[in-house]
Amino acid sequence: MSRGLALIFVGMAGIFWASSGVAVQDFFMYSQKTAMELTNIRMSVAGAILLLIAASRRKSFKLSAGILNKNPRFWFDVVIYGIIGVVFMQFTYFQGISIGGAAATTVICYACPAMVVLWESFYHKKFPKRGEVIAVILAMSGVFLLVTGGNPTKLLVPVGCIVWSLASGAAFAFSAIYPKHLFAKKIDPYFLTGAGMFIGGLFTFLLIEDKNWTAFFNSDVIFDVSWIIIFGTVAAFLSFNAGLKFLTPEEASITATTEPAASVIISWAIFGTAFGVVESFGIILVLLAIIAPSIVKK
Repeated sequence: MSRGLALIFVGMAGIFWASSGVAVQDFFMYSQKTAMELTNIRMSVAGAILLLIAASRRKSFKLSAGILNKNPRFWFDVVIYGIIGVVFMQFTYFQGISIGGAAATTVICYACPAMVVLWESFYHKKFPKRGEVIAVILAMSGVFLLVTGGNPTKLLVPVGCIVWSLASGAAFAFSAIYPKHLFAKKIDPYFLTGAGMFIGGLFTFLLIEDKNWTAFFNSDVIFDVSWIIIFGTVAAFLSFNAGLKFLTPEEASITATTEPAASVIISWAIFGTAFGVVESFGIILVLLAIIAPSIVKK
């Protein structure tokens, strides 16, 4: 695959993820189902599909399963990744959208790179690099402007949305950091993502009372649910992993800006979600925070 095509694949993944957030917002407009119930069907079905795709890559599947079976502790790590990382990330993201909409939730979630920088600096007891410091400052400033409009005495975004979105960003950061040692053991990303999602999906059955999925097939929401699972999850992860193999981390981080940018644009086109000048500048700062380390490094 050429570098240009890889950039397109990763960029499309961001757009798929953004579109799923908008589909979630539309879903909550027509359904009484909770965020945890939506998390349940998304992770269970998408996890099963990704596992089947991983199984079709027989060599990688057998290698990954063999590595985990030789060291059962790694299976425990997969469970932790699925439950604490993926389940919590999806649930908090859906909760944020149900309160404040897809655009604001997605942009606030992208404070997560700053969280990763701060955690890595604390964990390794080292001061972050110049580009990382700039990224933290830009991300925090951008989120502040987005939620307050520059006036610290008022909030333009509901408190619940801010809290859940930041929690989702923290879970996303955890999901990016925690499984690194599993990838280092040559475990297939499709296998790990599918297993983590499916295990997490099974776990969510313990957290919901209504285990009947019939309501998800109502004519008002079936398109949203199908889009969230097929395009917003399966296609997004396949596209991202396909392109990531041919890109540097810097290039991948630049294309990651497509998700919050696309979320704002799609939300405006479908729901008429609009931001003022100050809030829009805050969104731009968050986008710059994502690519700042790459730009400074170059």
